[in-house]
Amino acid sequence: MSTISTRHGPLHYLTVGQGAPFVLLHGNTYSATTQVRLAQRFADQFTVYSFDLLGHGGSARPPDLFTTRYFQMQGEAVADALAGLFHTPVPVFGMSAGGISALNAVCIRPDLIAALILDGVFARVTAATYQAHRHATASMSPSWHRYMAGQHGADWWPILNAGVESVIEQLAAQEALVTPCLDQIRVPTIIFHGGKDPFVPDEQARAVAAGIRGARIVYEPEAGHLIAWRNPDAFRARVGRFLVEAGVVAG
Repeated sequence: MSTISTRHGPLHYLTVGQGAPFVLLHGNTYSATTQVRLAQRFADQFTVYSFDLLGHGGSARPPDLFTTRYFQMQGEAVADALAGLFHTPVPVFGMSAGGISALNAVCIRPDLIAALILDGVFARVTAATYQAHRHATASMSPSWHRYMAGQHGADWWPILNAGVESVIEQLAAQEALVTPCLDQIRVPTIIFHGGKDPFVPDEQARAVAAGIRGARIVYEPEAGHLIAWRNPDAFRARVGRFLVEAGVVAG
């Protein structure tokens, strides 16, 4: 277990592999530990730094986290962590809320992000996102609740689960923009999106892609949320080609 200081408190992170650094950011209510198998896919080429977002796993729990500033605060913490750990730009792979956190971090420290790999991200929080989140929360099995309680702590897990739902509800009521600087992003970007993603309507994924100059979108019409888990080998190969084409790694 390692931590890095940020303006909102320490972020916990795990590392696996060896090579140039590669940052992995999980989605809401998950943790660095839940992403170990995903991190290991890239561990033959990179040292993968898998962060716990604020409020998750072993990271800080700021008292004002579950507000409409949620994604801004996550981005600020990620930007501070990048500045504390690295002196040269690194590729950042963000899944769902982790991707939106990365899009907020690049607004603050574009000099430290070599490329963005985004899976299941939206530009605005809509009613569809909130309804999908409520359904997912209501559908959690007792065994899943026990597993997540083990990840986050039995006392904290219900607070985190309710807090994230409250954030999505608040942002949906405002149809809030949560990706504030798309037109200023100049790093190579690839966006994965599934046509049957209940959290991200097609128009929201396309809004992110259209907002970033030169961004590529990989669209799978039959996929749901988070393509990274749908076909691991194909996903790894596509990310690898993107990083070579972007000049981040040698071909």
